[in-house]
Amino acid sequence: MFHSFSSIWNRISRREPEPEPELEPYLAPPESPNIGNNGQKGIIYSVAFSPDGKSVVSSSSDKTICVWDADTVFPRDKLWKGHTSAVTSVSYSSLGDIVASGSWDSTVRLWDAITGREVDEPLKGPDADINSIAFSPSGNLLATGSDENTVRLWDLRNMSSVASSLKGHFYWITSVVFTPDEARIISGSYDKTIRIWDIERETTVIQLIGEHTQGVRSVDISPDGSQIISGSDETALRLWDSHTGAMIGNLFEGHTRWVSSVNFSPNGIYVASGSDDKTVRIWDVRMCRQVGEPFKEHTDTVTSVAFSPCGRLIASGSYDQTVKIRNIIPGDFNLNSSNEFDTRHKDDCVHEVGVPEPISQYTFASVNSRYVQSSHKTWLYRSLFRIGQQSRYCDLGIWGGFGDIRKGKLRNGSMIAIKTWRASLIEQCDYKILKRATREIYYWSKMKHENIHELMGMVIFMGQSLGMVSEWMENGNLHEYLRRNPGADRYQLSMQVTSGLEYLHSYSMTHGDVKALNVLVSSNEVAKLTDFGLSAMSGTTIAFSETTNSQAASTRWAAPELLLEGALKTEKSDVYALGMTILVRLIQLFAPTLT
Repeated sequence: MFHSFSSIWNRISRREPEPEPELEPYLAPPESPNIGNNGQKGIIYSVAFSPDGKSVVSSSSDKTICVWDADTVFPRDKLWKGHTSAVTSVSYSSLGDIVASGSWDSTVRLWDAITGREVDEPLKGPDADINSIAFSPSGNLLATGSDENTVRLWDLRNMSSVASSLKGHFYWITSVVFTPDEARIISGSYDKTIRIWDIERETTVIQLIGEHTQGVRSVDISPDGSQIISGSDETALRLWDSHTGAMIGNLFEGHTRWVSSVNFSPNGIYVASGSDDKTVRIWDVRMCRQVGEPFKEHTDTVTSVAFSPCGRLIASGSYDQTVKIRNIIPGDFNLNSSNEFDTRHKDDCVHEVGVPEPISQYTFASVNSRYVQSSHKTWLYRSLFRIGQQSRYCDLGIWGGFGDIRKGKLRNGSMIAIKTWRASLIEQCDYKILKRATREIYYWSKMKHENIHELMGMVIFMGQSLGMVSEWMENGNLHEYLRRNPGADRYQLSMQVTSGLEYLHSYSMTHGDVKALNVLVSSNEVAKLTDFGLSAMSGTTIAFSETTNSQAASTRWAAPELLLEGALKTEKSDVYALGMTILVRLIQLFAPTLT
């Protein structure tokens, strides 16, 4: 299930850098950031400037698209809704009249840039997550890169047909871009290669291979079409000759974590990059070096960067759910100016999973030095701990549908639950289901609320099993707690469960399996929701609770419409299940017939 991306490659010698240029960009004097209160509520996956530079469009994990005023960084209109999963990529057409969006719901949607209404029906290919989209310079073609390892071209003059499919990558494609002459497409992939495709012949004309030692996340081409910049799970950027495929100059070194996004400036002299180290950096391609100090305004992974058409602004999006725009003009370098829009509720607190500081407190844990690749996206490396043979844990003899629960103890005395997944059973899951469940677990790790059971991180248990670590709940699940404590304050518990679900819904997430067995009670008698999104795994719970794994156990709480084939779990079905939980368990209405 796991694949290490770490490898060692001998690097060839690079040419010496050219003489230092006279001017470098710098940030304008500080201005008060503009902060709104009605933007997106999820991870910002992609940002793009309009051709006139007056607007920035962003896409989010909350399934929406937002258009911002580039000067004030306030939303221009309501959020555009239509996708049924995270929107991972957005792009303006060359005329600025159309915005295209790609999503993990396997569709591409076209939007009127003025009205925000969809143009025609969604473009849909195979059932595969779309990671990147790009308009051709003429606006007649649209390219997509997805998890099916294929670059697809759509002829927008004939909305119902696919112009061609370019096959050659053997892992999912993360980034696509057209050359300025519209004759070729550049694609980057997690197979560690970059390909240059001839559109007319539908073949690879150049393959950039052997330099990147880890998956490529982002590629861009210079305005004159002569150079390609790439960022990957390595910390360095690489510059390439687009005509020969040879690497140019030295590595662009400075980032301390993987590079998620790269973008050329309109004059082709500078490159902006965003990274998991939470910074945005500017590079001079003539010198192959960083210009000035990094921008450190973001508090989490920077997912996307974009220069404005005039080259004076840089926009960025981040896991911290903000869009930031910086003003850059020639002169000295200054890092104090940044406009931003916080897309979260101000009172909500989102945290990193597996925060580095507490690691040393674990008697049995050490940071796993390897990057870990699952078959369905890479995020586990942020939070992986290794639990060795001398771990302080005990097998509780509790088995769920996907694994076993063990009780552990930290050096500071805190008790934790370690829920391990049995690999043999996970391998039986459909790829899409397992990937969706992992994605939901990741979103769970970002939740922090007193009525949400916090996911502390992931583990590799005994060197072979993948599992989840969370606080141990001594009182068990709500069903067992009420049976042992009939005099408990049921009204207060009802309010707590409702509060947790409301918080979850505020992030456009559905729980999917609200019931008493998925509500845990802490030692201070606080109810906490757990296991959201995990019902995707064949209806089986992988809870931190002593529960069985039968789908029948959830049927009594489910909304009637969920009994229909193909029905989707929604916020409304969550509310129905919440009502059943309150009526049956907390108020004990109909208890004699349903227990």
